[in-house]
Amino acid sequence: MTGLHGGDGPSAWDAETLRREEWLLPVAPARGGPVDDALVGPVDDALVGPVDDALVGAADARLWRGAGFVVLRGLELADLTDARCVELCARVVGRVGAPAGLRLQRSGNELLTAATAPAVPRASGPGAPVPPDGDDRVLPPHMDRGEGPRPPRLLALLCIRSAAEGGESLLASGPALHDRLAVERPEALRELYREFRFGRGRDFDRVRPVFQRDGRALRVHYNRYWIDRGQEETGVPFGPERRDALRAMEALLEDPAMVKVLPLRPGDLLLVNNGAVLHGRTPFRNGAAPPTRRCYARVWAD
Repeated sequence: MTGLHGGDGPSAWDAETLRREEWLLPVAPARGGPVDDALVGPVDDALVGPVDDALVGAADARLWRGAGFVVLRGLELADLTDARCVELCARVVGRVGAPAGLRLQRSGNELLTAATAPAVPRASGPGAPVPPDGDDRVLPPHMDRGEGPRPPRLLALLCIRSAAEGGESLLASGPALHDRLAVERPEALRELYREFRFGRGRDFDRVRPVFQRDGRALRVHYNRYWIDRGQEETGVPFGPERRDALRAMEALLEDPAMVKVLPLRPGDLLLVNNGAVLHGRTPFRNGAAPPTRRCYARVWAD
């Protein structure tokens, strides 16, 4: 559907009205025998084969003209090492991203796991290491800043292992947030169309509005951690209008009606339009044994 934001691109949705078929795509089982994971090199095409043209087209429609995210459910990970799961994730992203002309942006931290992280207090920002036993804090919905001067267009998270408890994904529609603000807090929305600093880059190159028009499409760039970091680096505190606008955004992201809570199971690949949908996660607790320690592969594409 098209909301107050108008134009093209992903739709506005809320947690109650979003239908399962709008975001879930089952993957047919791959044919063939067991995979020899001792082989060195790319993941066998047989593992990626079930992601055929029809599935790619359906995923493409949901990412760029639908809900702005999609889950490919049922990728076969049995007998694959974590590193090979990352390669599988990258291969699938290459296929799904091809219609949009995306290129892989390989992250320096492609395997998200707490299994080997030191048990020390951590920074609160996205991507910071967490203790092996888990994380008792919510990671609020945000866009990935990425490692380049511009945020990636596509985020892929492949669930390799789930936590013993918690760790569900949180998803929020940028157009829906925009439409709520337009009705309830128009003065805050006007401020969010102005530029914010997202941490220091070369000559502060990471400067952009929270909401921005890209042709006829609406894009959202919101990551409170990096907005705060960027402002701190200027040595000047936020003005009252800016503080109020950010509080208005935070209030919406704390509203359960605006945030979809989505448990992922091993073999689920979550693809997110990074300019349309914000993502986060709930607190989680790891078990003592490796099968109950949360592990995800992450790949970006732009």
